[in-house]
Amino acid sequence: MSGRVRRAVRIRDGRASTETLRERGGEGEEFTVLDRAGTLPLPRDCVERYGLRGRVRLTGEAGHVGVWPDRGDHADG
Repeated sequence: MSGRVRRAVRIRDGRASTETLRERGGEGEEFTVLDRAGTLPLPRDCVERYGLRGRVRLTGEAGHVGVWPDRGDHADG
């Protein structure tokens, strides 16, 4: 059924986490939904594929934000 609708929302922990938008008769594009506080829920497959856990490093790139695993290569303190 979800292949027939133009908009599908996935709920996680009681909040919208992803939204899939489809053109008429076409493939859909999935978007992650930021909450009011700016929290970004990452899809499980991305977390596992890139070894993300605990802290992550964000970098401002040209036109996007990079999300990097914490590899422990920084000075604490």
